[in-house]
Amino acid sequence: MAVLPSLVTVAELAALLGRTFTPAQEAQAQALLDQASSVVRAYVRQDLTRETSTLTVSMRRADPVLHRCGGLVTLPQRPVVDVESVSVDGVSTQDWWQEGQEILLRSGSWSSPPTAHRPPQVTVTYTHGFDPVPGDIRAIVAQAANRVMVNPGAVRSETVGGESVTYLIPATGEALGVLLSRTEQRVLDRYRRTSGTVQVRGR
Repeated sequence: MAVLPSLVTVAELAALLGRTFTPAQEAQAQALLDQASSVVRAYVRQDLTRETSTLTVSMRRADPVLHRCGGLVTLPQRPVVDVESVSVDGVSTQDWWQEGQEILLRSGSWSSPPTAHRPPQVTVTYTHGFDPVPGDIRAIVAQAANRVMVNPGAVRSETVGGESVTYLIPATGEALGVLLSRTEQRVLDRYRRTSGTVQVRGR
């Protein structure tokens, strides 16, 4: 699997914070942005950035005599920008259409020869993701990374010279590192895929 890029660059983080990083700080910022990007992607269950992927799934047989199973395939990465190709058992087909941005429906059936001992394999190559990535996602990545830079020990509050400061602590609490606050999770919920699996349904 290809390594996905950070959702925010070091230069963008520096500009957002209005500061200049030393080489050591740049290295730390990059590591934290990589981690924050991974945490956000894991939470929403999406790659988010624009890319092309190939998905192969097995369709259930609906009729053991006819070996036919019309149905649908839910593409897991959103938003779906374009579907380049669809094939059944390695044979390209045009007998499908796209419903909205997520669903592929074949008008006839997903068929395989009567001698086949497995359900038909449907392969879809499609382009998905955002370009550019939405600003609220990028803001959360930058905020989560910066939170560790300014408070690496995850101190909840401190008092210096009579001034008390309370830090935003992530929802998951005790572990150190880049984590998300409940507020950030609520913002990301609009992008989150509710199911972690590909939906395949026969007719």
